[in-house]
Amino acid sequence: MNNYQFDSLKFATEGLTGGGCTIISDVKGLPSFMIPFNKRTNAQLFDGGSEKTHSAFVVDDVEYKRFFFSKFINCIVDGLAYSWPLVDPKASINYDASHAACNAKGTGWHLASIPERAVINHLIYKSGFIPRGNTQYGKHHTYTYEVGETTATESDGSGGTRTTRTATGSGPATWFHDGTRNGIADYVGDVWKWMSGLRIYKGEIQIFVGNLAAKQVSHLATSTYWKAILPNGSLVEPGTPGTLKYTKDFKIATDTGAAGSTYTANFGNLVAGTGVTTIPEILKELFLAPVSGVTHTGAFWIDNQDERLPFVSGSFSNPSDAGPSALHLNNPRSSVRAGLGFFSAFMELESAI
Repeated sequence: MNNYQFDSLKFATEGLTGGGCTIISDVKGLPSFMIPFNKRTNAQLFDGGSEKTHSAFVVDDVEYKRFFFSKFINCIVDGLAYSWPLVDPKASINYDASHAACNAKGTGWHLASIPERAVINHLIYKSGFIPRGNTQYGKHHTYTYEVGETTATESDGSGGTRTTRTATGSGPATWFHDGTRNGIADYVGDVWKWMSGLRIYKGEIQIFVGNLAAKQVSHLATSTYWKAILPNGSLVEPGTPGTLKYTKDFKIATDTGAAGSTYTANFGNLVAGTGVTTIPEILKELFLAPVSGVTHTGAFWIDNQDERLPFVSGSFSNPSDAGPSALHLNNPRSSVRAGLGFFSAFMELESAI
């Protein structure tokens, strides 16, 4: 018999899930439960997509075979983020602190990115199963018999309390991204999740090239890694004339239009506006514009004044507004709230193919 050297937790996790979940340890040697997503092209992910490798798998023009996404909304222990089951997800944390907790785990670790979220969203809509979650104070707003284990409460305004957050992974299989317990738990609801690799500045859509978030590049307001997008899909320096913006009237246009904050009940209501004949593939690739043929679940918030950073999917207080497509671009990086947390992700930067 061969004398195999293996991590028993990793071995058991991969065996029980058929490789659908694995264990990755950080600089402190502590484990996180992570879901692998293998490389795909845009054509494999959405109708009308090209044979281009999806941005989530490209870092500095090098292609990687997969990324790993947290199975559970993260908690924080000794300043580091962890994907662990049946714990209270870390909340009331701002954008920069979420980054710091992920980056401290070591090379390849990072705050889950918009390109990675896009891959998962495309796969969700391809499958036809739309995950549910804790969207109404501990339960799902329609399927009210679907509940999770209470980990936090607040006043109900009548002298009592009501559930807010629920323990990670404590809900039914329908609260996992693929409808099975091998998927990502609480992908929708429980808490909003900060995402890296996207911001808007006075409405201008700015992203990182590919999945540079995996290299822990600077995400600060002054970072030179932010790039704007022209209507033909090419990336340019922020502030370049004619770049794409989100407008207050739910357009993707080259003109910002009226300033202010607003909301639409469905992300799918976004359409091309002034200066945009066809929405470029890169926005659909990154799930920043509606994809043809998809019935989107989730609302859209926009504030085109100053810098705004994204969080996604909804929380315990967003009944019909929550969903895979829910995108919140209404808050600055300093925002904290009881219903706002994050996912970490990991990429093996030594495993280029």
